[in-house]
Amino acid sequence: MKLRTLTSVALLATAVGFANANTSVEVPLSGTLPKACGVTAFLDGPFDALDMTDTDVQGSESMSVTCNYGGSASVTFESANLGKMVSDGNEVPYKLLISGSPFSTGVSLASPQTWAGWPAVTNAVQTRSLKVQLDMPAVVAGDYTDTITATVVPN
Repeated sequence: MKLRTLTSVALLATAVGFANANTSVEVPLSGTLPKACGVTAFLDGPFDALDMTDTDVQGSESMSVTCNYGGSASVTFESANLGKMVSDGNEVPYKLLISGSPFSTGVSLASPQTWAGWPAVTNAVQTRSLKVQLDMPAVVAGDYTDTITATVVPN
């Protein structure tokens, strides 16, 4: 009789447990997509053939930034030669001009320069033109070069 009673209690407990069991459960999902930006340059020739005797504004290249959010991005411009075209120890300083920016009239790249207001429109390309202006003409023959690195980070 004792075994029968224990079995009955166990079956009753199981039945009560099923009677109170949920028939559905919520499974929450979440994730985060961090802010991100990319940069591209469209270089079709003028910057690789600068007239080293001309101190007028030269070139007409462009650079684009695309971000996955709206607002602004920060773009830093850094010169490998501290804002100078260099040939065998001869140097010609220049300014970089970026349309629609605080640098539109020219900025020296003697140190890195950051524009923290590059427009960011969600997943839309934002393009600005790039030009250069020599501070003085070159007076010694040679092949003058510099490399500008543009780096974008989300704000």
